[in-house]
Amino acid sequence: MKRTILALCASASILVAAPALAAETINVVFTQPDGGVTTGLYSGTVHLRVSGFGQSLGLQTNDAFYLFSGATNLGHDGSYYQLTFGTNPLTGFNPGQNAVNFVVGGLPAYQSSHVYDFFLNTGTAVPSALHFGVGDGVFSDNSGSFSVSVLGVPEPANWAMMIAGFGMAGFAMRARRSRVAVTYA
Repeated sequence: MKRTILALCASASILVAAPALAAETINVVFTQPDGGVTTGLYSGTVHLRVSGFGQSLGLQTNDAFYLFSGATNLGHDGSYYQLTFGTNPLTGFNPGQNAVNFVVGGLPAYQSSHVYDFFLNTGTAVPSALHFGVGDGVFSDNSGSFSVSVLGVPEPANWAMMIAGFGMAGFAMRARRSRVAVTYA
């Protein structure tokens, strides 16, 4: 009975430990430096999914991290034209706001689908709105947009609860195996 209760508690702790933040998706337009702002407040490291593309450099098209022409990857411009990020309103032609500066693990590999999943370090412990845009200086000839989804990120307490739940479930399974009686005829 005691082990059954332990197993039920373990299962409940795994199920209760849910992400602290629900997903939020914003549309980030290419026609202004501060193209989109989250309504939720975030701090620390967040999980993002960015998709979409448009024009912000003459006739060349870009997605969140790369310039491309048709199916040909033309590379990453280290300063401008791709996704920018900040916790304050963004300005044009500011290489310090290039999102790659905040991506955990560096520049993601080129994706022909133009969809990128990555973790971004907000650089702040204070919950803040996240600003996204395109690092350009002339916005009148731009077109397109990004869809930026901030995916739920579990808080440390939820991670601890999930780990404890898995540990209790493992302990209950191990205790059950050691309880099997062996009889000889």
